[in-house]
Amino acid sequence: MKKIVAFALLMTVLVSANAQSGRIRISFAGFDCYRETWDDILHMDGKGDEVFFTFNFTLADRSGNSKLSYEKRTAVYGDATGSFSNRISVGSWVDAFGNNRGGIKAGDNYRCNDIIGEYDMADGDILTVIPTGWEHDPISDNSLSFSSTMRGLYNSINQKVAPIMIGFNILTGNLGGVVFNAASLGLSKTKAGGDQGELGRAGTRPIGMEKYGDFSPKLVVLNTPNLNSICNSDMGFGRGVISVNYDEVAVGNSRDHGNYTLLLKVEFFPNPATQQPAASNTSGSNPPANGTTKSPGGFKKMPVAPAASGITGTWKGTYGNGQNNSPSFYSFRLNADGTMQLLDANNAVIANGSYTFINNQLSGTYKYNNGGQFSVAATLNAGSLNGTWGSGGNASGGGKWVMSKAGVSPTGNIR
Repeated sequence: MKKIVAFALLMTVLVSANAQSGRIRISFAGFDCYRETWDDILHMDGKGDEVFFTFNFTLADRSGNSKLSYEKRTAVYGDATGSFSNRISVGSWVDAFGNNRGGIKAGDNYRCNDIIGEYDMADGDILTVIPTGWEHDPISDNSLSFSSTMRGLYNSINQKVAPIMIGFNILTGNLGGVVFNAASLGLSKTKAGGDQGELGRAGTRPIGMEKYGDFSPKLVVLNTPNLNSICNSDMGFGRGVISVNYDEVAVGNSRDHGNYTLLLKVEFFPNPATQQPAASNTSGSNPPANGTTKSPGGFKKMPVAPAASGITGTWKGTYGNGQNNSPSFYSFRLNADGTMQLLDANNAVIANGSYTFINNQLSGTYKYNNGGQFSVAATLNAGSLNGTWGSGGNASGGGKWVMSKAGVSPTGNIR
């Protein structure tokens, strides 16, 4: 009994020693296709596979109490020729004449470094990422009902992973073991593919679906005691890159037989140690280190990037659908308190929302006065915001946009 108590105390001490608050950044690093999915033999929806990826995030404290959630969806990758020009061209398929390269098949891969989530984490916090890949069919998009199902499961997921992650790295020594199958945690499988459970039914469906339509997503579970080790470890795809594989044959689906690996890159920026009060400090409080401030919820806010002082104000430009960033008028008013307004050409407010701006990356969500909600993401470069937009919580999939600050040219000169 004494040995058990001593071991438990040792685990507690080691976990506490490794615990560290800070900021986590998750990036989509690309994918590998080992075997494409079943497709229309005539390739009416494009040559080979056409896929997109969704990422559901839920953050909880060490006890499994939910703090926040977020969803991100990528554009469609695959054959981008002809009528499919709104896709990102990926893949080595060619047409019957050896031309029009594009379309994913076995052996193809794609690499990128697209930030999909960035969050403050307190000591012991747990971030769960649910990455899924989808075979895209423009006729019916079943991913929307899947996202709705996941939102209803966030609290349950957080409660189930919290006790598992206590001392996880100490007990297993297996950094790759942060990937769980949802079904192994007791979560019910979903019919995420809709009618795709029957051969030949058109519809967007998850890669990794079982033969008759059941689907159990993978969960990447990260907590602060393990983050430094994960970020500095190479698990086969580079430092800090976690691979998540969906193999349909492995789950008994030899009919659709897709096999893809998704790659997530994890970066962690620990908060500096809190400064000790100076001898002359008589206020009884310690100032935050390096200019950080603490929010009412207990999160430490990272110092704002130097460019952030210029982000507030009115921005004007255009947006378009698909791969176009024009010709429709588009304008934001970004306020210092993190709120934003969407303006029409007459500067009237037509939607309200909020935004964040970190490391030259803007993300925001706004809701029209009539109830429609949209999300945006952009990068500030040379005085211009270049971004994407999408419906609901998805900051992409709808189209692109570009803006510059009203009265200032992209080079920074006053007009």
